[in-house]
Amino acid sequence: MRYSKNVNGEFTIEYVELPNGRLPAREFVDSLDDGAAARIDAFIERLRMYGNRMQGKFVKKLTDDIFELRVKQFDRIFRVLFFFQPGMLIVITSGFQKKTEQTPPAQIIRAEKLRKLWLKYRNHYSGSQREREAILKELGL
Repeated sequence: MRYSKNVNGEFTIEYVELPNGRLPAREFVDSLDDGAAARIDAFIERLRMYGNRMQGKFVKKLTDDIFELRVKQFDRIFRVLFFFQPGMLIVITSGFQKKTEQTPPAQIIRAEKLRKLWLKYRNHYSGSQREREAILKELGL
């Protein structure tokens, strides 16, 4: 699912879509209260505008490929995980509410799995429902 167009040197935002049509990162944001969701969406919009030029206090590199967008709202801390692709594309994999100092390893592993899924299929799945379910099962998603 495309989120915005690449204009004026800005990035394009895309969300990883699972074979069953679900968007893990979007579902996370939409599950939050309106204030938190609006704040995260505002930061995603900033990410779209600035991409890899965004200030370090908002974006942190977690692995060679996975980055986190840091969003704070009052006493709550949210993280949106993503990766960059050539052509000024940012692909958002997932999100979570942070409760510990370190980013949980399971969240990074999940983002890596979602990245591999996106790289292989680019959100275009063919085949039967059974084949799509097998993809999810194989990845443990």
